[in-house]
Amino acid sequence: MRTSLLILIIITSKVSYTQFKLKDTLFFLRDSNQFYYHRIFVDTNKKSEFYSYVSDFSFKKFDASTYKNSLDYLYAKKLYPEKQSYFDFPDEWTKLEIYKGILYVYSPADYYSHYKIKLTDSVFINWNGEGPEAAFIKKFQQLDSITYKFILTSQTFKHREITIKFINKRKGIAIFHDKRYDPNSNKISNYYFMMVTVKEMRKIPLLINTCDNQKQEELEFDKVDYRTMFKKNATH
Repeated sequence: MRTSLLILIIITSKVSYTQFKLKDTLFFLRDSNQFYYHRIFVDTNKKSEFYSYVSDFSFKKFDASTYKNSLDYLYAKKLYPEKQSYFDFPDEWTKLEIYKGILYVYSPADYYSHYKIKLTDSVFINWNGEGPEAAFIKKFQQLDSITYKFILTSQTFKHREITIKFINKRKGIAIFHDKRYDPNSNKISNYYFMMVTVKEMRKIPLLINTCDNQKQEELEFDKVDYRTMFKKNATH
């Protein structure tokens, strides 16, 4: 299966930036005035600091307290994390996006919206806008050579099932099916998205949306049928 998977992409972007090259750098936007300098561009430097930003799992100002609160919740529920064996499943992941038909690692304008995952030897950690949250691993399974499943509970999600299917295991690219149960409404929400292992991410182009001194809107990415991709055959 080709990584780009263009046949499954439906492009419905409302805002379209005209791409252009400047000194061999591909830009989608370059705008500046006396107040800010906003640029959206593809960074081809495999050692770019932005690769480090999207895969930074260190605790910042409020992260330690957020993480501690999530562990305290588990302990209060008598859920004590135990050491896990993940087989060959990678322990660090960052989000992928498709823009104008090309697959990118995306460095967002505002990292509040940036999603990433880290496994320790005993917990599953989600990084989202509120910081890192530890989830208790009820069960971990390797369903086949390319498919893995976690059953989790946390302060945010009392019951959650995440099934990960590699669409290209050699390149570390997988589709995540995130099934969340809401006990209050008795409803199930399903989300599908693409991620890449931190180990392999530098093999994928890096799309950067950054601005000095002022926050900007995020890009509107191609609408992709990840659900269909998840159900199709994958490469090993």
